[in-house]
Amino acid sequence: MFPLIGSGKFITAPVITEDGEPIYDPLVLQEANVSSAEGIDAFNGSEMAKEPNTHCTMSKKEIQWKLTLHQIGLDVVRTDRTLMFYEKQENLSKLWDILSVYAWFDKDVGYCQGMSDLCSPMIMLLEDEADAFWCFQRLMRRLRGNFRCTERSVGVETQLSNLASITQVINPKLHQHLETLGGGDYLFAFRMLMVLFRREFSFGDSLYLWEMMWALEYDPELFIMYEDPELASEKSDRSKGKVKSTRQCGKYERENMKSGGKSAEAPLPISVFLVASVLKDKSTKLLTEARGLDDVVKILNDITGDLDAKKACTGAMKLHKKYLKKAKNA
Repeated sequence: MFPLIGSGKFITAPVITEDGEPIYDPLVLQEANVSSAEGIDAFNGSEMAKEPNTHCTMSKKEIQWKLTLHQIGLDVVRTDRTLMFYEKQENLSKLWDILSVYAWFDKDVGYCQGMSDLCSPMIMLLEDEADAFWCFQRLMRRLRGNFRCTERSVGVETQLSNLASITQVINPKLHQHLETLGGGDYLFAFRMLMVLFRREFSFGDSLYLWEMMWALEYDPELFIMYEDPELASEKSDRSKGKVKSTRQCGKYERENMKSGGKSAEAPLPISVFLVASVLKDKSTKLLTEARGLDDVVKILNDITGDLDAKKACTGAMKLHKKYLKKAKNA
């Protein structure tokens, strides 16, 4: 459908209109390394004639997908741009390839801004492009809910609401201050949750943080989310009623099980407590210096790449324990 994928190149300018008609942009010709409009037609996978009465035969899904390809390219060149790894065109192209294929693969969510931050480590750690794609696809099975947006809600809205509840319980003074500033919806924490702190921590620390988060949250039944839906449902039904050993679970999951978190709603992800931990560390500065939401955003942006992953996880675990205790007493 678009032979530029896998060619070692990528685009940052649109190649078609919303009606599916080709755009012969000189930038696209240069990026695709083709010297004529016929070359763009070839890359669009079409043999469209130039007569005005000729209509495009692409499906709506294909048109929509091709309309996202240049946006993916724009995001790719902005991703981890301080790392030497992405000084090579071939590595930028790999990232674009995987995100472009995923945009077609995930019929429901497609591509959204922020996915490049999550995919980038896969490209760097796995030389084989196919391996990197499937690791990213499995990661997105866990996180794609963050990117699912409707007219009424954003993907991480529930987590932001939970963050507000947690802060209200463990740091009511800070919560009240944020509400007074008009930040009671906690949208300033949107990015942290959306891309799992990739921009708040250094590259190495963000990977270290992911490892610790997933180890702390580990549940032996976690594999179910990686199975095909029908098979997952069947295995889930078989496991119902069985007593699960706490020894098999991560420390965070064990705390949830002790508090009876599994009997009611699904437990809160540790990422929410990580954000709460960051807010707690910056609470003095937020209380004394923040006079508006712009100040809140600036204070939190100033920590970019300057946080300690181990300290953040330790702080999150302490807040989690404190929250469970207060919630139980309440």
